[in-house]
Amino acid sequence: MPFSTDLLADFLEFRTAVLVYWLNLLMLGITLFASWRYAEKSGFVAEDVDAQTKRTVYLRIVKAQILWAVGAALCLITPLLSVGFILVMQLIYAATPNVKWVRRIIG
Repeated sequence: MPFSTDLLADFLEFRTAVLVYWLNLLMLGITLFASWRYAEKSGFVAEDVDAQTKRTVYLRIVKAQILWAVGAALCLITPLLSVGFILVMQLIYAATPNVKWVRRIIG
């Protein structure tokens, strides 16, 4: 992440920098999805984790990727809007506020 974050910080007005940053987020999401799937299939997930929780983890990963892709697409309007949207989505996922409509969106 340091390379793409630094690139984005240095070239905030360029769409290419936003797309490089998003591709890095996409690769991290794919890695997280694959890791969770491997852990689940190999029996590394605790036995008391129910199917709904496992499904929620998958959905949160996929929904985050979709929202970040929407954010990346906003760079067609302006890169600053795109960066702002992605930043807000990252903050929401990090803080996970207990607001009903936010919970419905992110899972």
